[in-house]
Amino acid sequence: MTMTPADPCAEGELQRYDVVPRKAHQYAMIVLIAAGYIIGSTVGAWLLFIAAVCMALGRFWRPFDPFRVLTTAIIQPAGLLPRRMVHEDRETRRIARVLGGIVFAVSGALLLLLPGLVWLAWTLTGLVGVMILLDAAFDFCALCLVVHHYARLTGNSRVPSGPA
Repeated sequence: MTMTPADPCAEGELQRYDVVPRKAHQYAMIVLIAAGYIIGSTVGAWLLFIAAVCMALGRFWRPFDPFRVLTTAIIQPAGLLPRRMVHEDRETRRIARVLGGIVFAVSGALLLLLPGLVWLAWTLTGLVGVMILLDAAFDFCALCLVVHHYARLTGNSRVPSGPA
C-alpha cells in the first residue's frame, strides 16, 4: 500500500492507539445490556445505567470505566492480552461512546418510569448494541462512516478520498 497525501495516516492525522482496552470495554457493554435484557424489570434498567456511566462518564474520567482500567492495569501487564496498536479515529469514537451512554441512560429511565415504552427502550438499546458489536468485532465504527461521508459531501479537504 502506498501512502499518498490523501491518506490520513501518512499525514499523521490518525495516531496509533492500543485498541484492546476499547474492545474489552465494548464486549463488557454487550454483556451488560444482554444481561439487562434477559433479566428485565428493574435490574435490567440498572444494568443499563451502569453501562451508561461506564460509557459516558468513563469517557471523561477513566475510573468510571472499570473495564478499561482492569484491562490496562491488570490484564495486559499480566500478559493475558497483548497490546494491538492501530491507526484509528479516536475522537469520533469518543463522541459515539458518549451518545451511546446517553441512549443507555434514556433507555434505563424509560424502563423504570414508563413501562408502556419497554419496546422503545430495548429497541434503542439494541441499535446501539449492534453498533458496539460491529466496532468490537469488525472495527466498523458507524458514526465514523457517517462523519466521513458528511465531510466528503461538504467538501472538507481533511477527509481522504478513498473508501471509509
